[in-house]
Amino acid sequence: MEGEDTDVLVLMTDAFLKQERALSDVRRDIYSMLVEEAWRVAIRSRHYLTAQYLEAPCNSAWMLQYKSGSNVNFLNTTSLTRYMY
Repeated sequence: MEGEDTDVLVLMTDAFLKQERALSDVRRDIYSMLVEEAWRVAIRSRHYLTAQYLEAPCNSAWMLQYKSGSNVNFLNTTSLTRYMY
């Protein structure tokens, strides 16, 4: 009788541990899905520029390089020479 009780206890413990592992896997999958969805929403909401943020074309970095930078710096910035531009 004691051996049967031990066998039942071992089987129940094994079933409980399997259930815990499966539940842990499901929780991990749900967490990953929630993080991925939050990331997508964040990218969607931040992936645009307003007109107020944009600089005037005459104040852009490459235009400042063109007006007052050296030829080497202009070439490195735009991959163009002043003559080509």
